Amino acid sequence: MITNFFVLSPRGDTVIAKSYRSKSGVGAHERSHTEAFFRKVKFWDGVAPGTPGMDTTLGLGSGGNKLSADSLSGGSGEGSEAKDSKKFGDAPPVFVMPDGYSYMHVKRNGLIFGCATEKNISPVVVIELLSKIAKVFKDYCGTLSEESIRKNFILLYELLDELLDYGYPQVTQTENLKAFVYNEPIVVSAVADTGKMINPKTASASAVHKPVISSVNADGRKLALLPIKRMRFLLIY
Repeated sequence: MITNFFVLSPRGDTVIAKSYRSKSGVGAHERSHTEAFFRKVKFWDGVAPGTPGMDTTLGLGSGGNKLSADSLSGGSGEGSEAKDSKKFGDAPPVFVMPDGYSYMHVKRNGLIFGCATEKNISPVVVIELLSKIAKVFKDYCGTLSEESIRKNFILLYELLDELLDYGYPQVTQTENLKAFVYNEPIVVSAVADTGKMINPKTASASAVHKPVISSVNADGRKLALLPIKRMRFLLIY
């Protein structure tokens, strides 16, 4: 199903990546592939040059390989310049790159959760799977950010081993994953985005950024040791 999975930072750096299968020996999570994918998402021009059997435009305008009437007639080319400056908006969640992989991605908190596949699979299923993975990462880390992923990469790789088996979804529910995950999260303080808040002094509830593992609180301290210390104090007394 999924050939490669990766998470990209807002700068295009690969934060975490995992390869499940690859016929060519070079996975889509390699730096050259992810850089080309990030440039395509960041500067979307409405073209999908690797899509077989389709025009290069996905219905968003005429392709770049077609000459305008002004260029053929020897005109000034003002019409072509206006066409080149046309805004195509954000990149679609699914498109094909020249390397032959179908790339699918979702954006969460500035991060790009993406994957590539060589198979003809349902894009809706993969988009839902990527959203589930982002939700599980947030549940176990407390907050979804580049720093939290880098500090909890051992935990997240353990989660990926349980979430996907050879590229196929296995266990995607947060509660069901608790029985298979043994690493403790390193809690990172959430960065408050006060740009869209009416009152910047208002802070969100700390429970939103609390990991689902009960032995760790919002400050990253283990709660399981507190009852043991109290029992020792009573025995000494």
